[in-house]
Amino acid sequence: MNEDVLIPLVVFAAIAAISIAAFHFSYKKRRVVYDAIKVAIEKTGTVDPALVEAIIRDNVGPNADLRKGIILVAVAAAFAILGLQIDEAEAVGPMLGVAAFPGLVGLAYIGFHFFAPREPTV
Repeated sequence: MNEDVLIPLVVFAAIAAISIAAFHFSYKKRRVVYDAIKVAIEKTGTVDPALVEAIIRDNVGPNADLRKGIILVAVAAAFAILGLQIDEAEAVGPMLGVAAFPGLVGLAYIGFHFFAPREPTV
């Protein structure tokens, strides 16, 4: 297979595989929670609504936005450094363009951390 076709194919296949894996593991996590609630109902006949709310609520913590933002800004910096390390002068522009996507999303997450009101976690 030609290298010009293989490289984009591998990149897009990797993106698809990561997306599918994320959805799959999210589904498995929800399934475990629902099975635990089902077992609790079968054993006791009732379940405390506060317990169900605590289990179902996505407890991410107050610093989740900051963590995601820092990771995305680091990924953007890695793309930018990669673009600067490639010997070809015309590679810098496209790599900085690729780095702009996670970088700006990361800056948005960091902005959410500092400016959006936070709800208390359980």
